[in-house]
Amino acid sequence: MMARIIMHLDMDSYFASVEQQANPSLRGIPIGVTGRPKERSIIVAASREAKRWGVKSAMPNWEALKLCPSLKLVSGKAERYIATTKRFLSILKRYTPLLEVFSIDEVFMDVTQEARHYGGPLNMARSIKDEFREALGECITATVGIASNKAFAKLIAKRNKPNGIGQLRDEEIPSLLSEIPIGEVCGIGRRIEGRLERVGIHTLADLGRTSQRYLKQEFGVYGLFLKEIGQGRDPTPVIPYTTAAPVKSVGHSKSLPPQLRSIDLALLVLRGLCDKVGRRLRKLGYVGRTVYFGFRLGSMSPHHGKQITLPFSTDDGEVIYNACLAIERKMLIHPKNVSQVGVSVSNLAERRGRSGYLLDEDRRRERLNAATDRIRDRFGERAIVTGETLLFDAIPEHVGGFSQGEEWEF
Repeated sequence: MMARIIMHLDMDSYFASVEQQANPSLRGIPIGVTGRPKERSIIVAASREAKRWGVKSAMPNWEALKLCPSLKLVSGKAERYIATTKRFLSILKRYTPLLEVFSIDEVFMDVTQEARHYGGPLNMARSIKDEFREALGECITATVGIASNKAFAKLIAKRNKPNGIGQLRDEEIPSLLSEIPIGEVCGIGRRIEGRLERVGIHTLADLGRTSQRYLKQEFGVYGLFLKEIGQGRDPTPVIPYTTAAPVKSVGHSKSLPPQLRSIDLALLVLRGLCDKVGRRLRKLGYVGRTVYFGFRLGSMSPHHGKQITLPFSTDDGEVIYNACLAIERKMLIHPKNVSQVGVSVSNLAERRGRSGYLLDEDRRRERLNAATDRIRDRFGERAIVTGETLLFDAIPEHVGGFSQGEEWEF
């Protein structure tokens, strides 16, 4: 059986590199992409120049500026990053149909069959990087890791950043297991890492020597995955974007600037979010019964929220909004300093062209939504806007909110 050839492609300082490519005045200087440059916020992405000063993602702006006084803070532009991702995905799909989008700036590729057409995986990786440079620009680069499985392809990519190519052959893996901390491997989070370290398991070699029976007893089925990783194996397949797992929920959230924080404004913004969720449900062909409404009180506060299950399924933004209002009243909380508001719909089912509405008013809403969707499909999302939508669009996008559920159409 032919050994698999898996590539992990990881864009370098992605959001910052996209900004530097779009704006030549930002090239060669330390920049930090952030949600709100002039307010309390965090660094979403740091340029290579900023990283040399110790600036890291998720670092508060004030701390980053203390480390690097010359740091230029740049407002993040989510639409620009998503558009760039779609451009590089359209390039990659020409190399292999086995393409798994892991995040907005990371992709796994199974090139077992295709690599030989390029003289091997290293030449194939060079070809991809050359094509990226020509199509995306000199500032936007990627690091490629090559191995026989996903976990080690990702690990070797991380060790060759930025803008490198690394290949890890199967015969090289055993000698590396004792050098690799368990927390360096994708799939082992901090909580699991802590539990393993408390019983003396610090490296992959330690993990490989641990009995499978013990790992399964402690971690269930996940313990079998841990045993495989500890022995340098990862049978996880590359799951193409065309066969992605079914959507389990659809949601959106929005952060509010300090000067605009109130429950009244939050509920107006919530209306726009509910319309967006309804629109996305209809595009995906789903209806849902369970509505979740949540919010934060201040940037560093915990998240508050509750959910409600409707007696019927819906894809209507107005119904979703009314459910959120019912939740808000039920929570008996009337905060004045709402920093973030969000909504999601779960308990989904395929719509299959059937209407669950019974009342004439609901049928009218269904026809109105269908007509609005047709106009927006043809002329763009802003062809029809409401007052809430205008307010929603006026508030800066929270660029850190990307999720793997994004629909990639390329």
